[in-house]
Amino acid sequence: MTTARTLWNRSFLLWLFATAQSRMGSALSGIALSFLVLGQTGSARATALTLACALAPNLLMPLMGAWVDRVPLKLPLIGAALAQGLLQVTVGGLALAWGEVPLWAVNGAALLSGLANAFAQPAGSAAVPALVPANQLARANGLLGSVSQGAWLLGTLAGGWLVAALSPAVAIGLDGVSFLLMAGLLTQVVLPQTRGSAGAGPGLLADLRAGLQLMRRSITLSFTPLIGLLLNATLAPLLVVVPKLMLTLGAGAQGYGAFLALEAAGMVAAGVLFTVLGNRLPVRRATAAGLLLTAVTYGAMWAWPVLPVVLTGSAVLGLGFGILNTPLNTLLQQLVPGEYLGRVFSVLGMVSSIGMPLSLLLMSPWLDRVPVPMWFAAAACLQGLGAVAWILVVHSERQLPDLHTAEASG
Repeated sequence: MTTARTLWNRSFLLWLFATAQSRMGSALSGIALSFLVLGQTGSARATALTLACALAPNLLMPLMGAWVDRVPLKLPLIGAALAQGLLQVTVGGLALAWGEVPLWAVNGAALLSGLANAFAQPAGSAAVPALVPANQLARANGLLGSVSQGAWLLGTLAGGWLVAALSPAVAIGLDGVSFLLMAGLLTQVVLPQTRGSAGAGPGLLADLRAGLQLMRRSITLSFTPLIGLLLNATLAPLLVVVPKLMLTLGAGAQGYGAFLALEAAGMVAAGVLFTVLGNRLPVRRATAAGLLLTAVTYGAMWAWPVLPVVLTGSAVLGLGFGILNTPLNTLLQQLVPGEYLGRVFSVLGMVSSIGMPLSLLLMSPWLDRVPVPMWFAAAACLQGLGAVAWILVVHSERQLPDLHTAEASG
């Protein structure tokens, strides 16, 4: 699928830089958009509605992934970057010019931006195997993860300063510029120009069914979206109960900021680990190790909910998340034929994305009734069960099927 002979080829380096600067811009915008809506409305509910508008298109991601498998990858990647860039520049410009932007316009832009992202996400995951040699996929994913996470951390730190010193509008506009720059850089990246949609039928639903049939040929592949669902469901305590815990411990917002920064640092470290070791780390065993590490860390935070343990745990959690995510992406890119990658990654993205809101919805009636450490205990149990289930799946399918050969013969 790729003609690249080395990891450090021009197209991959352009991709790496484009992804990193766009990730930094998105971190700026994430903070700025929340403060823009909150400043205009004074309502946390209105902020949540804007976030919901951005996430809602993920429910349609499998159909978008089916379309991605029908077209040259540059089309959804550049088109999505242009759309997101123009939307963010428009919202930021209107906020600068008017002082306030009607909430319907902000939410409409968030919805359209989420729609563009739902095309770009599976396309981006499908593009990586076309940029590097097959034996460098683990290193490439590790490098992308560490650089992107580092850029996100810088963007988060800079976003707080920009919003306070200038305005949310400036940060949102800068995010738009980063997307437009990404679109320009992607025009110079070499990707396959023609991609036949394997299993193509008369419509996108038929293509999606073909993708789901391919996934059912492997127990490991079928179980992967459930791991994504589990991971995002157990992340809910980090968003909801850690700020409350930090107030209880006397660390406040500063402590929560340190928690997020250390978590990001742990994910950067995981990316560096895979960049250095590459294929020497077995991907399925690494996924199991990540699940076990996060389970043990949640357990420690439950048993000893004191500031040093919680902050240390945040860094270890980040390391565990990275050890879990990077090999999982690599496994899919190695196992799935290129013509199906958009569909498979879109199913993974859609199932994963509902984990956190579903978990928060179920947790909300009990958040103020249950002691904070008990949520870490629940997360530890869920991650532990996920690790056991993953290990059983791996043992039941010791030899992964050759889906490329199966497709060629089918």
